[in-house]
Amino acid sequence: MNALLTVTVDPTIGKVEKSSLSTQTLMELFIEGIENRQVICGSTEEPAEIEKWEGFAYSEEQPLDVGEKQLEISWISLDLVGTIDLQWLPAAVLSVEILVNQLSGSLDLTSLPPLIRLLNLSTNAFSGEIDLRHLPAKLDTLFLSNNQLSGSLHLEELSQSIQTLHVDLNRFTGTVCLRNLPSCLQYLAVTNNGLSGNVDLTGLPVMMKCLWLGKNNFEGKTDFSKLPEDLNVLNVSYTNLSGVIETQNRTAQFRVEHSNVELIQ
Repeated sequence: MNALLTVTVDPTIGKVEKSSLSTQTLMELFIEGIENRQVICGSTEEPAEIEKWEGFAYSEEQPLDVGEKQLEISWISLDLVGTIDLQWLPAAVLSVEILVNQLSGSLDLTSLPPLIRLLNLSTNAFSGEIDLRHLPAKLDTLFLSNNQLSGSLHLEELSQSIQTLHVDLNRFTGTVCLRNLPSCLQYLAVTNNGLSGNVDLTGLPVMMKCLWLGKNNFEGKTDFSKLPEDLNVLNVSYTNLSGVIETQNRTAQFRVEHSNVELIQ
């Protein structure tokens, strides 16, 4: 691992040379900030070949237009401590699930691999602001729940590929725009944050199935008359929103407790 330190000194140089680095080297750089990385690679001084790493596998799904084998990473409940650097993820990575650990530090979502489809970093201690405006074009599932992330949520500029986005149980503040969400977005969770202001639910994607807004500081009268027909779950509990939801001919689950929203059959 010490031989790799010269690559990480200057991030700009690292990005330029990334294409010339092997998958093994990139993965070692990716986990270099994890204090107990031996849980993954066997040794901090002489890491095993990545094929033998914990939670590392080649994907059974191989796109026809990609010659290199696609990779999947799954490190769940390994008590990992330290940081990860997303810029070093190999271009061939298809999915990353690193959840229920104790990882911390910031997350640069603008440097994710171009073909990644799933990123789940839930239940860690990641902090700081994130940029949701420059996600990879193929990313369709993003879970960042139960961290310490903060700042604003720019939902109006999400990638059009996003189908699932969970950023609940964080520290996000400010207002959110729900008018220009991706047409294929089906699941959106922003509960348990410090979000505020009005919410406009008249232009939600027609494919949306679940929307969790509860336990925020949203306020004001809301028009619920144009909810998507396929919406199965709507949670506005523990907010200051008001308005009327007509539930006849709808089988959706509406959570409105501790709000000023009224359900009428």
